[in-house]
Amino acid sequence: MEKKQLKKQWWLYGSVGALFLGSGLSLISEASHWKHQAVIWCQWVGFGMLGLALTVSGVVFLIKAGVLKERMRMLSSKK
Repeated sequence: MEKKQLKKQWWLYGSVGALFLGSGLSLISEASHWKHQAVIWCQWVGFGMLGLALTVSGVVFLIKAGVLKERMRMLSSKK
């Protein structure tokens, strides 16, 4: 893969990862707030699970962005 393609993927994975991580953490904290406000249990449990899924997905995307960044460094050091 050429460096320009890797950089484009790095930006995509990094930005989506940051968006998912932030949204997931925000949703988890909101769900815990709903729990203490006595909102219907299936609502706060469902949104809490969605928040956890988004958080884990965000971490995975950020790790993939780190792998791509290392691949770009290896590519530039070979030249």
